[in-house]
Amino acid sequence: MSMPRKLASNRLTTCDVDADGRTVRLSFLDETGAPVSVEFPFEQAEAIVMTLPRLLSNAIKTQLQSADARYVFPLGRWAVENADDADSLIVTLTTTDGFEASYGVPLEACCAIGSILSREGKAAIQDDEDTPKIFPLN
Repeated sequence: MSMPRKLASNRLTTCDVDADGRTVRLSFLDETGAPVSVEFPFEQAEAIVMTLPRLLSNAIKTQLQSADARYVFPLGRWAVENADDADSLIVTLTTTDGFEASYGVPLEACCAIGSILSREGKAAIQDDEDTPKIFPLN
């Protein structure tokens, strides 16, 4: 069995989708500066997208030597909309740099998440208010 060919990206240049939406293409410059593209059928692209956040967290855990470390995406905006089925809502989270993912969230989970976010948000605000503020004298 031969060794797999390794391509090392030097810079991502473009990401696009074919006209029929069935193929995703990632284009980059390799370590020599030559343009290279990798194409994935939709199903494989979905698997890659689902895997990358876990790989980023694993990389951070390794870099920091901490099992508690994780890669955190900064939230830029969010949206909630009705799903076709009446048993869930679609929650779309978008990072400040445009990474977007949508989740079908069962209504019971929506209530639980809302309750926890409300409780923890209030606790964080209260803790912040209880922390003495020190302002430098100029």
